[in-house]
Amino acid sequence: MFEGRTVETKKELIRLLIKNINEKLNIPIYDIEITIFETPKSSWGIRGLPGDELTLNYKVEV
Repeated sequence: MFEGRTVETKKELIRLLIKNINEKLNIPIYDIEITIFETPKSSWGIRGLPGDELTLNYKVEV
């Protein structure tokens, strides 16, 4: 994902992913490991442009 989200936002994402994986796929929480990789927008290529030059038609709130 793009870099820039707060630590609390990432923690909440991890909590929600673990909860949903556990509930929907019946995988024990002790068997779930999640790693978040953050990459600068300039390292992304999206729709033919570097991510830092891309204009999105929607708002991303982090």
